[in-house]
Amino acid sequence: MTIGDGHDLKSPRFAGDEALEACYDNERILKRGDSGPAVKKVQQALIFLGIPIPEVGANGIFGGETELAVRSYQEARGLKVDGVIGLVTIESLDAEFFTGAPEPSISPVPEPEVSEVPTPLFPESPVRSPRASPVGPVRAPEAPSLEVPRAPRVEPPEVKIPRAPAPPVAEPPVLATQAVPIEQTLVSATKPITPPVTRVPKVDSKGRKFHTAGTLSGNNFSFEAEAGKSVRLELSNLNVNEASIRIMTNTREVKEAILLPDTSVDFEFSSIVEPFIWRFYIESDRKDSLIEWKLYSNWVPGEPKPVKGNEL
Repeated sequence: MTIGDGHDLKSPRFAGDEALEACYDNERILKRGDSGPAVKKVQQALIFLGIPIPEVGANGIFGGETELAVRSYQEARGLKVDGVIGLVTIESLDAEFFTGAPEPSISPVPEPEVSEVPTPLFPESPVRSPRASPVGPVRAPEAPSLEVPRAPRVEPPEVKIPRAPAPPVAEPPVLATQAVPIEQTLVSATKPITPPVTRVPKVDSKGRKFHTAGTLSGNNFSFEAEAGKSVRLELSNLNVNEASIRIMTNTREVKEAILLPDTSVDFEFSSIVEPFIWRFYIESDRKDSLIEWKLYSNWVPGEPKPVKGNEL
């Protein structure tokens, strides 16, 4: 890795960082388990681009939540989704923050010249000795001592070099959860509910389209989404420990499973109306749970709503 070899990062946010320059030269990658200033710069950039790291923030540690944020960025930009910072990913991030404007040059301020004032070593006395009187010897009066003048010292003015203001860092959004009673009457949705995270649409084996996704942490959380009659909820355990999961819906369905580390489990649910506002209540036996969820549905917001006569 050589900085200044013509193949360097261009944005002020990343340029000059040895670890990120090595990633750009395809000599290393940043992955889960790494830490340091380079990881913190990547976390700050992802948060600034609107990709949340809500629990840990920009702490300089490449953990499971940071890996999920990197995967979300790669998927949103059409890159290879591998959850690591390599040549292609750092090149894409660098292009996000490079404006192309040259750095402002600061011309040096010359120091003022100090004029030298010559100082006589032996100043001539203004008092001369009187001539001798013919009457008798006369003693000449003593000349008063004179102080030698000194040239004033000139201090160079203090020069303050303005610094460019640091770019603003977006605060990570907070995932708010609200408990909703399970007992409710099944009703058709009257207005769309905006999903918390949108990604590239996909379709599962039963023709259900990708609806939305997000990340949940802790041991008790819930979310809601407007979807169709048939939905599939996919949960992935991003933690290093297994977790026992219990899921309840507002259709009174209850399902349980054990999530092993780095594995996913599917849960299928159905209702009698479409579209329907689904509410999911998820409980875990671990307080440090970190779970990624993906929802698939036979109907997603943006598609024409079914006619009421076709509802069951």
